[in-house]
Amino acid sequence: MKKQINVVGAVLLEADKILATKRNDDRILGTLWEFPGGKIEPGETPEQALAREMREEFDDDIAVGAKVATSSHEYDFGVVHLTAYYAKFLTHHFDLIAHSKVEWVTQDQLATLNWADADQGIVEALKQADLTRVTFNGTN
Repeated sequence: MKKQINVVGAVLLEADKILATKRNDDRILGTLWEFPGGKIEPGETPEQALAREMREEFDDDIAVGAKVATSSHEYDFGVVHLTAYYAKFLTHHFDLIAHSKVEWVTQDQLATLNWADADQGIVEALKQADLTRVTFNGTN
C-alpha cells in the first residue's frame, strides 16, 4: 500500500482573484501550479497546519475560512489527499521559499494553468463556487 499523505491548501482570495503558486523547479512536482500549503503534522488541525505553512512558505499570516473541497491523487511517491480552505492574507510579505512564481487569477483563468493532479479537483470545485459569498470570521 502506498504512503497516504494528508495535506492542506489555501485558496487565497483578494479582489475577486485567487492566488496560484508555481512550485520551484527543484522540488517534487516542480514547475506545476498548486494552491500553497503542505503536510498536516501530528496534533495539528487542518486549519492550524494551513496557518503554519503560510508562515513558513510566505512569512505571512492568514485568516482561514470554510473548506472548499477535498481531492486525492495517486503519485509514484504516495497518495496525496488535499483539503483546500478559503483563506485571506492578513499580512503581505510574499517571501517565496517553495515557489518560483505567484499569480492572482480569475476563476476563468484557473483552467489555463498546468496544475498538479491533486489540485485539479480543487480547481474544478472553484469553477462552480460563488466567491462573493465567502466570509472570514463573519466578514468578507
